[in-house]
Amino acid sequence: MSSVHETHLLAEGITAAKAGQRATARDFLTQVIALNARNELAWLWMSAIVDTPEQRRDCLVRVLLINPSNEAAQRGIAALEVQTKPAPMPEPTPPISMAASSNGRLIQCPFCHSDTDSSKLDCQVCGENTILTCPSCDSTINLWETTRCPCGEGLRHYIFFPDGIDHEGLGQRYALMERWEPAARQWDRALKDGSHVVMLHRKLAQAYDKIGRNQEAEFHRQVAQS
Repeated sequence: MSSVHETHLLAEGITAAKAGQRATARDFLTQVIALNARNELAWLWMSAIVDTPEQRRDCLVRVLLINPSNEAAQRGIAALEVQTKPAPMPEPTPPISMAASSNGRLIQCPFCHSDTDSSKLDCQVCGENTILTCPSCDSTINLWETTRCPCGEGLRHYIFFPDGIDHEGLGQRYALMERWEPAARQWDRALKDGSHVVMLHRKLAQAYDKIGRNQEAEFHRQVAQS
């Protein structure tokens, strides 16, 4: 499809959204995203017509993955932080099975289903993060037990059982809270997965600059420019 067709669909979607025709707007914007998943404006307008705060946050995070400087998306996520403070409640999680072991600490990884040490930060088999820190309050979130922090922060829309974690999106969430070390950790894992390589090197350069790891920041900067 040509970029002209993409532009036409986007214009139709925006017009429908402004007119309050949500279903029509969603149809046009979905077609735009299918043609170009990195269409920043399509994701931004999609955030205005989805049904739930979680869906809105997901759209805004995708905007920021494309353009971390998008002020409208930054304001939107900040507004969500103020408006949505859900009471703590358990969320559905995959079945947990405790394996037989001498120390009683082996448990089934929710991603690869291998028996691994539940006290470790990563699964020893697939390497996936299973214990994360909350972007909002820095509390520990054990993915074997829940995806929601007692403070109300939910990570469910970054977690895909059994496929793994959206490391790039979760890194952006940490970065929005200016928590650069966990952001760098998530982006480094996303880089190992091989997605958005140049952009991730730029993000890692920014994160390492923020935490004073200048040599690593310079390395990623040079790689991004090469």
